[in-house]
Amino acid sequence: MARTIVVVGAGVIGLTTAIRILQSSSDTKVVILSKDLPGDPLIPTYASPCAGAHHLSFAADDDILQRKIDKRTFDVMWAQIEAAEESASDEWEKAYGEHLLKLRQTEFYCHPGDKHIAFFEDLPDFQVLEPPEGSHPPILHSVSFTSMTMDTGPYLDVLVKHFRALGGVLERAELGSLAESINHPAVVALTLEALTLIRRCESKKVEAIINCTGLGSIGLSDVKDISMYPVRGQVLILDAPWVKEGRTRQVGSLAASETLASESSSTAEEVGGGEGGERTYIIPRKSGQVVIGGTREVGDWSTTPDPATTLSIKRRALEIFPELSPGYLKSPTRKPGPEDLDPIVLKEVVGFRPARKDGLRLVKGSDVAGAKVIHNYGHSGAGWQASWGCAEEVVALLNE
Repeated sequence: MARTIVVVGAGVIGLTTAIRILQSSSDTKVVILSKDLPGDPLIPTYASPCAGAHHLSFAADDDILQRKIDKRTFDVMWAQIEAAEESASDEWEKAYGEHLLKLRQTEFYCHPGDKHIAFFEDLPDFQVLEPPEGSHPPILHSVSFTSMTMDTGPYLDVLVKHFRALGGVLERAELGSLAESINHPAVVALTLEALTLIRRCESKKVEAIINCTGLGSIGLSDVKDISMYPVRGQVLILDAPWVKEGRTRQVGSLAASETLASESSSTAEEVGGGEGGERTYIIPRKSGQVVIGGTREVGDWSTTPDPATTLSIKRRALEIFPELSPGYLKSPTRKPGPEDLDPIVLKEVVGFRPARKDGLRLVKGSDVAGAKVIHNYGHSGAGWQASWGCAEEVVALLNE
């Protein structure tokens, strides 16, 4: 029997989820409804295009689900890269792989007692390194391995094309609730096949609604997840095609919790864990662009790039990767300064990681208007690196 699924949200989580649902069943129709779509101007609340997007898991050693979905996504994207490298027959796998970069990733840890997570030990070419001398702050532990980065805009474009090629329908719609998705006016503009879908919707034959709205879950009247909060990130995008290695420096404990101020009172609470401390990162992309960052500003809804933060990012990035400076190779004895990066800065970007006090919500919810509900949100900074794994978990929940 044919079934109709509605996915709400068109970031990397919503798109990969919709694709896996279509691939799982030939008699399934999927409609994505989303306020924001790939190709829109960058805004902080639509996190996927704003992300640095490298596969760098934060999964705690005892977090079985996060390790599973992160590893599954790594394997899927690794296969996509190999499909592009080997000119495989699967055109979609090749298309995805064209926007992924396989690279050496080096991690620096500066907090006493901090070590790498066990997840990294299962990645290709993993090794423990001798910490470099003379760094400030001192690097106490270091590892390297082979990982990958994602060119967000082009990869999202491929997801959209793949989804539509599978028969999916993507519509812009701003919803006040999940229930509205069943009879939303936006579907009126669909093709004749989609008009059949409308009649099914009006008969309340939508089988399931998949909530992939991230921070949007705060405002949906039948979700109202007030445990969601933004973790503001600010990055710079550089034109630096000579950079082919990723590096990250962790200052402060990665496992540390963070302080979230309450909007309704003067109190604050400790949230999170697993992405704490100050992180500086260098993320090269296949296109030749390089993302440098960053910040983790809990509960901060400020959408404008901060000049002081921009200066700090440049300074910190050069401390761990002086080769970013266009003149470094010509004058390696000269210490590069933040101003050396000015000629290659393409843009400053602010994005809000969709964090949740209780972590990822990847579960069945209460039925809405006769349709099953599955939630797939609250990924914080792990959306890209967990995307395909989460999508397959949703399919499993649908089929239970």
